[in-house]
Amino acid sequence: MRCFLALPLPDDLAAQLAGFALRLKVGRPVPEENIHLTLAFLGEQPIDALEELNTELEMLHAPPATVDLAGLTALGGGVPSVLAVGADGVDLLHKQAKQAVRRAGITLPYRRFRGHVTLVRMPQTPTTDDLASLGRALETHGAIRYPTVTLGTLSLYRSDLRADGARYERLADYPLRG
Repeated sequence: MRCFLALPLPDDLAAQLAGFALRLKVGRPVPEENIHLTLAFLGEQPIDALEELNTELEMLHAPPATVDLAGLTALGGGVPSVLAVGADGVDLLHKQAKQAVRRAGITLPYRRFRGHVTLVRMPQTPTTDDLASLGRALETHGAIRYPTVTLGTLSLYRSDLRADGARYERLADYPLRG
């Protein structure tokens, strides 16, 4: 099963971010129901590994995350694959989640973590018009800032890839209580 760990956002904030993504007029906006803050992508995992991870996450002692969402940024290397808003304040929780994943016997590839909320997915081979639209969005909205938010739930999600985009299902929630 293809899975990831993420912080779900409050409905009103997800709606604001989805509306903003639509106004950018670039790429394919992420649907409101798919907006979240990923802490760790787990890839394909067998059920027994996810059961072990569930046990680890049920014992996780971490405080709610106080998150600052600010700064529109393109991610994905030389050819951007996503347009996202930066998310500061989740580095410690990311580290704790990765430790729980490793204790569950799941190996994660090394990836530099940059907290963010994906708003738009770019075409795999963007045209010059796509890149021009991306540039305008970054120039116009690069300094975007949202009010600080406290996120009190870590969730395990299932990701199903479909022709019209990914569909996510929350499989389990883990309250962050410190």
